Amino acid sequence: MFDASIDAFVYAMEKEGFNDILVMVTETGWPTSGTDGASIDNAFTYNENIVRRALNNVGTPKRPGVGLDIFLFDMFDENGKSGEEFERHFGIFGDNGIKAYDIRFN
Repeated sequence: MFDASIDAFVYAMEKEGFNDILVMVTETGWPTSGTDGASIDNAFTYNENIVRRALNNVGTPKRPGVGLDIFLFDMFDENGKSGEEFERHFGIFGDNGIKAYDIRFN
């Protein structure tokens, strides 16, 4: 789905005459808890794969080899946040400052 949403945006912009638009993903992540499919292992796998893609300039099917700036959501869990339970659990670190999983950024 990551490729489909980004490529859909690129196709739409090109259709409107805006070619060579740089794409930046400003918020992506996976919850560690609070809903089906949310777990530390799934959050680690998703975020680790996103980081690898960014570091290796993988791009998307529409733009292979064209790197993306990607910002992970979120650095810390937000236990005081309102809304659905999973919204509180996107942090790489818990609200206690302890790493939820050992993601690498190099």
